[in-house]
Amino acid sequence: MGKVNLSRVILGGLLAGVIINFSEFILNEKVMKAQWEEAMKALGKSMPQGGSTMMVWIVWGFVVGIAAVWLYAAIRPRYGAGAATAARAGVVVWFFTCLLTAIAMQNMGLFPISVLMLVWVFVESIVATVAGAWLYKESVA
Repeated sequence: MGKVNLSRVILGGLLAGVIINFSEFILNEKVMKAQWEEAMKALGKSMPQGGSTMMVWIVWGFVVGIAAVWLYAAIRPRYGAGAATAARAGVVVWFFTCLLTAIAMQNMGLFPISVLMLVWVFVESIVATVAGAWLYKESVA
C-alpha cells in the first residue's frame, strides 16, 4: 500500500474545486438566488454581499475539492482505483457537507430543505470528485 501523493491530491483537488465553485455559482446565483433571498428575508436578514464573502465561498469550494480527492486517495487501497471509488468518496463528501448541514438548518428553523439543492450538490460532489480523482496517481515507491 503506497503513501498518499499529496501533490496529486492538491492538483486533483484544485480541479474538483473549480467544478464545485462553478456549479455553486450557477446554483446559488442563478437557480436558487430568489429562494435564498426569501429565506434570509424571513430571518430578518439580507444576503451578504461583497468580495470577502465571495472569497470565503471560493476558498471553501477548493478546500472541499481537495478534501474529496484526499478521501478518494485514502479509500482507494480498499475499493480500488477508478470512478466507482471516486463516486463513493463524492457521496461521502455530499453527506457531510450538504445533507447534514441541510438537516441541521431545517431542525433549527433557519432554512427549509431544498430537494433541488440536495440533488444538485449530490451530482456536483460526485462529478467533481471523479474529475479530481482522474488526476490522482499514487506515489512511486
